[in-house]
Amino acid sequence: MIEIRFDSGAISVVIALALFGVLYNQFVAWAIRKGYAEGYMSLIVAFGVFVTLIGVAMLNIEAAVLALIAFAASGTPMIVGSIIRYVRAREEARKAIIDDTTA
Repeated sequence: MIEIRFDSGAISVVIALALFGVLYNQFVAWAIRKGYAEGYMSLIVAFGVFVTLIGVAMLNIEAAVLALIAFAASGTPMIVGSIIRYVRAREEARKAIIDDTTA
C-alpha cells in the first residue's frame, strides 16, 4: 500500500517540479517560436513526464516504476503515431512543392 506523507522532502520535490514546469514551459515556448518543436511535441511531453517520474522516484521508487510502466504502455503508441503522422505530412508537403514546381 502506498502511504502519502507530507514532509519537508516531499514538499521540496514538489517545489522543484513546479520550478521545472515553469522553466520547461519557457523552453518549450522558445522551441515553438524557433520552429524546433515542430513534429517533436510528443517527445517534449514525454520528457516532461519522465522528469516528473524522477521526482516521484525520489519519494517512492515503487510508485515511480509502476507509473513509468503505465505511461510507457499508454504513451508509446501515441509517440510513434505522432512521429509517423509528422513524417507523412512532411512527405506530402514535399511532394506538393515538387508538383507545384513541375507544373
